[in-house]
Amino acid sequence: MPSRGFRPWVVKQAGVSILNHRKTFIGENVTFDTNFPEDIVIEEGVRITIGSILVSHFLDTKLGTYYRGKIIIKRNAYVGAGTIICKPVVIGEGAIVGAGSVVVCDIPPYQVWAGNPARFVKQLCHDNN
Repeated sequence: MPSRGFRPWVVKQAGVSILNHRKTFIGENVTFDTNFPEDIVIEEGVRITIGSILVSHFLDTKLGTYYRGKIIIKRNAYVGAGTIICKPVVIGEGAIVGAGSVVVCDIPPYQVWAGNPARFVKQLCHDNN
């Protein structure tokens, strides 16, 4: 199944909010939360690579109950292979998440983050024009 266009269209049909499936890349074996897929928002130009996992419901260990929260991936962000997003977060425009990272907090625009948990690596240069 093609990673650009068709696979994002299928994911959109399953309830994930993909703003432009034709300009979104979703690699093989990417897993989206099936309980609350509508809480995942993917903007145009996003690339989510092979084996990543996006979970939009979470266990509150103090209360022993589940709650839900939004995962928003902004324009032109890149999510590396095997990344796990397991908290309500916003991944900023043009941000890069390194392969194998575990994202548990917001990532500002045009920054590189990596690791478990994901941590700031460097600021990216970007042109506002």
